[in-house]
Amino acid sequence: MGIIQRQTIKSTVYIYAGVIVGFITTAVIFPRVLTSAQIGVTILLGSWSSVFAQGATLGFNGATVKFFSRFRNKEKNHHGFLFLLLLVALGGFLLFLGLYYLLKPWLIATHDDSSPLFRHSIYLIIPFTFLILLFLMLDTYNRVLYNATTGTLLKELFLRLFILLGTLLFFFNLLNFNQFAAWYVGAQGGTVAMLIVFLIWQKEFNPMPDFSRLDSSLIRGMASLSLFSFLTGFSALAILRIDSIMIGSYLTEAEVGIYAMNINFATLVMLPTRALRNIAPTLIADAFNNDDLDAIGSIYQKSTITQLTVGLLLMLGLWVNTETIYAILTPEYRTGIYVVLFIGLSNVARMGGGLSDAIVGYSKHYKMNTVFNAGWLLLIVLTNLIFIPTLGITGAALASLVSVVVITVVRFWFVYRKFGMQPYRFEHLLVIVLAALTYFLISLLPTFSPFWIDFLLKGSLVVAIYGSAVYFLNVSPEINALVNSTAQRIRSLF
Repeated sequence: MGIIQRQTIKSTVYIYAGVIVGFITTAVIFPRVLTSAQIGVTILLGSWSSVFAQGATLGFNGATVKFFSRFRNKEKNHHGFLFLLLLVALGGFLLFLGLYYLLKPWLIATHDDSSPLFRHSIYLIIPFTFLILLFLMLDTYNRVLYNATTGTLLKELFLRLFILLGTLLFFFNLLNFNQFAAWYVGAQGGTVAMLIVFLIWQKEFNPMPDFSRLDSSLIRGMASLSLFSFLTGFSALAILRIDSIMIGSYLTEAEVGIYAMNINFATLVMLPTRALRNIAPTLIADAFNNDDLDAIGSIYQKSTITQLTVGLLLMLGLWVNTETIYAILTPEYRTGIYVVLFIGLSNVARMGGGLSDAIVGYSKHYKMNTVFNAGWLLLIVLTNLIFIPTLGITGAALASLVSVVVITVVRFWFVYRKFGMQPYRFEHLLVIVLAALTYFLISLLPTFSPFWIDFLLKGSLVVAIYGSAVYFLNVSPEINALVNSTAQRIRSLF
């Protein structure tokens, strides 16, 4: 767990630094500078471009993680693997272009009445998709070189700094909205350029062809895994974006913006998982290659209790401070209060599920991840069809919660049946009880004014009650070790 701990900690620092910048941009500046409809346009552009880019990877990211160890040799430029990766990216982008022009009339017709601004900005999907695709491919390549932190730094912090700068230029009327939308897309290009410079600096950007490692058996294996990774990855991203896309189709750009703004807060719960998932899947893949199921079981068990504990802490801090959230946002965003609740709880459920998807995805049963994600996507579409017409944006959030709980249980059952891994212990139930008790006690308090006093008091109580109980009961030795080492470093400064 040494590599996981070090890179997860560094990634978490970068992510939370990005959260601060993102909070200033999306929660403080966006609602005061952009209309909810304009915010909705940026979300729709990002949603469609991300889905297209994920499809354009052709699933090769999964094959990269699984098979790169067979190419790994820095002195020989990893036997031309980067050339192969970029060649696949080019082929995927060309396929996307054909799909885009085929679907463009449908996209315009679907968003014609509810999202007129999106219709005028739809051309930006092409460069946005290309830039996201390049970043996805190069970041995966960088991660299999055991460097998960650089991509996180660029994506979570520098990308948001670029967007913040563009927002300020728009605020001071140095950009109109069309120019701001182009800047928003171009910010992704900045992260791509910086990632390429980093790889060149590391002497890892050598896109020279070398097919000496390729044979028919390896090609078949990579093609098979890429196919199922494509289906799995495409459906996984569609799951993340489908709610915004369906809200844009059923409701309006403004409601997409309100939904997205509330999700920004609920996403805070999931941030520690994003850091862990940058490095842990590579180690799980290597462990499968070495037939080390004990290491995988250890990662699985530790990931569930650590993520669940931290997820509940963040969810508590978020939900007891909703008055602070809506004191910062303009009044129209309060209609999304239950979006925060349901999306936040769905993120806690995903964190409690640990790395079961990565275990399935890099085992011999990797095809099942495609089945699971296809079922998940179908379930979320069906629940959105049921809930959005009656409950609006709250219905979309509820659909996400129901779908996440179902798929988490199904994946757990599969891993247990196939590998005999059961990561849940008494401590998992204990942290849920502690979280419920903490919320009950804090809910007895009135709302204090001004809002920042309410925020400081209730946030401190969450840490004092829940955090202290988790630490002294030693629910997660990994969390205790991190707290102790951090305290030791602080003491050494004095």
